[in-house]
Amino acid sequence: MMPQARLLFFLFLSICFSVKPLHGQSVDADSLPSPVIVSKVIITGNHVTKLSVITRELLIYEGDTLTTQVFERVVERTRENLMNTGLFNFVNISHQTITGNQLAVIINLTERWYIFPVPVFELVDRNFNEWIKSGEWDRVNYGAYLNWDNFRGRNESLRFLFRWGYSQRIGISYQIPYINKNQDEGMSFGFAYSRNRESGYGVRNSEQLLYQDFDNYVRKEISAGFRYTRRDGFYNTGTFFIDYRYNSLADTIARLNPEFLGDGRSSQELVTIGWQFRRDRRDYKVYPLKGYLFDFDAVKNGIGQLKNEPDLMYLQTHIKYFHKFNDKWFVASSLKGKLSGKSNTPYFNQRAFGFQNDFVRGYEYYVIPGQNFILNRNSFKFALLPTRVINLPFSFLEKFRSIPYAFYLNANFDVGYVRDRQFKESNPLGNTWLYGYGVGIDYVTYYNLVFRLEYSFNKLGENGFFVHFTAPI
Repeated sequence: MMPQARLLFFLFLSICFSVKPLHGQSVDADSLPSPVIVSKVIITGNHVTKLSVITRELLIYEGDTLTTQVFERVVERTRENLMNTGLFNFVNISHQTITGNQLAVIINLTERWYIFPVPVFELVDRNFNEWIKSGEWDRVNYGAYLNWDNFRGRNESLRFLFRWGYSQRIGISYQIPYINKNQDEGMSFGFAYSRNRESGYGVRNSEQLLYQDFDNYVRKEISAGFRYTRRDGFYNTGTFFIDYRYNSLADTIARLNPEFLGDGRSSQELVTIGWQFRRDRRDYKVYPLKGYLFDFDAVKNGIGQLKNEPDLMYLQTHIKYFHKFNDKWFVASSLKGKLSGKSNTPYFNQRAFGFQNDFVRGYEYYVIPGQNFILNRNSFKFALLPTRVINLPFSFLEKFRSIPYAFYLNANFDVGYVRDRQFKESNPLGNTWLYGYGVGIDYVTYYNLVFRLEYSFNKLGENGFFVHFTAPI
């Protein structure tokens, strides 16, 4: 089932079944003595997850002596840390008085379903809006993922991918978050092979040009990667990575755009090395309402050892800020920038606006390549329906019995600029400020699912509905 189909299914359930609010587990400071002594920390519900994975995220420990205000804050932050592991559908933290000012803190966990043979039904286009615009309903991929999250109960992830259809791909990846006793070092690695009957090869009027061949595969890729991570405390993570990619093209693409891989080549080998620093103080990663995120990346494409390898270095940073005014009103803002060191590099290795989540809203149909960019996105949110829980009327499959969901109304305004020194003639939306604005509604539920419906306007006088499946910021 497509992600959007699952979301609509949950929406249907919310109409059919009784619901109740999901209240945060804040502590009533007036009901507690000050200070309080934490005599016991009791953890329940972890049938699969190892205790060491859970205690790694705790900010409250047996023997702590805390004021009621500090106690309230560390309980809430502990709940957020545990939810952000992605291992649990619900985390409920309560307390019981043992005697006097001594408390027992009880952490009750509802684990997710960790083994998923997930059907794959994916769109070939860059986003859902492009797929609808094309009107070619056969431009889909199908197959299956086998996801084993929380492998061995240690928050490890083992994934297999078998994808057929318009664009084919097989792959495997394995992530180990902690490889040492202190639980601050981890690693991951993966391998994939893909082949596509279609490839974007350039732009005209800042719109992507596509080459198709229904009888042959026009682009093939082999990729492999390794990552080493070090987590400092709860909120800071450093990552070193090295990736290898080999791409081969149909000769027609190399003729249509000799700069696709550079100098009319039809193949490219590339080693990429990089380092990322992340400080993440968001309340919930999937759909944050308060806190901030800071990312910084230093990436080097090409190490000078492989044939036809490009030589490109870039720096990229991303800052996100979320503020909660009260239980109904919120604001979110982000600033992202990229700075590249060279101009004349292959088209394939230069991406600015139009891929993944890098675009000004209202310009979803455009691809704007370039060497440098800056992007600012802003949303003002109103909790139309704060988080509720659907309790389904059956007892089997307990991990799916309770479904949280929420709806948020948004007013949005984005602005961005791409500096393009290489493709100016075919890229009129480069080297000019872009802005877009509009309104939308977000639907958020469990298993990291977000459904966004937005109506946006841009400075070209264009407007329309756009559908997305990630948080806006």
